Amino acid sequence: MTSATLTGLAAWLTVTLGETGTLKRGGPEDVTRLALALEPRDLPDDLDADAAFVHRSRHVDGHWPGLGILGAHDGFDLHLTTGPNRRLAAALGWQDVGEVAWEGRVVGIVARPPQSAWEELRAALHAELGGEDSSIAPQSETIRRVAVMNAMTPALVGHVAGLGADVYLTGQLRPSAVPAARAAGIGVVALGHRRTELWGLRTLARELEAAFPGLDTRVYGSP
Repeated sequence: MTSATLTGLAAWLTVTLGETGTLKRGGPEDVTRLALALEPRDLPDDLDADAAFVHRSRHVDGHWPGLGILGAHDGFDLHLTTGPNRRLAAALGWQDVGEVAWEGRVVGIVARPPQSAWEELRAALHAELGGEDSSIAPQSETIRRVAVMNAMTPALVGHVAGLGADVYLTGQLRPSAVPAARAAGIGVVALGHRRTELWGLRTLARELEAAFPGLDTRVYGSP
C-alpha cells in the first residue's frame, strides 16, 4: 500500500500533470483526507482535511492555517479540461485519437466518436459532463470526427475543419468564430468552462485514490 504524504502527492502531481511547484504551502506530511476545489471560495472555513488541492491557489492566502496546500494550473488545464484531454476521449470511448497542433503548440485532439448522429453525440457528452452551455448543429448528418480544443477562433475552426472534424468541442462559445463554423458546416458544443474543470477535478480525485490506496478525497464545488 502506498501511503499518501504531502511531498509524495506533490511529486505525483508534477509527474502526472507536467507542472513544477505543485506544493504551494507546507503542512502535516501524512495525508489521509484530501480536499479538492477549483477556487479557495469553494472550500468551507471549517475544512475537515489534512491537505487541499486548489486549482487556482493564488488567493488561498492565510486561509486554513497549518494545512498543506497543493495546486496545479496550466498542467491541470492542459490534461484535464478542454484541449488535448485524452482522459476525456478514453471516458467517451473515442478512437483514432490524434493531436491538433497550432503555432508550435498542442492545443487539442481530434478523434472518432462511437456516435455518428448529432443528438447521440450530445447525449453522450451530457451524460459524461453533466450538460453544456450552448451548441450549434453541424450541416452533416453523419459525425465522423470531433475535436476538443482549448480555444475557439475563426482560424482554429478552419484548421480543425481541414482535419476532417465535424464537431468542435470547447469550453466557451466565441461569437467571433461562429461565422467561420457556419461557413465550414462544423458543429460546435460549448461544454462550459467550469463544468469541464469540475470534470477534471473529479477525474484527478479518482486517479489520486488509485495511486494512493487509503487516501480519501472529496471534491468541492458545483457547476
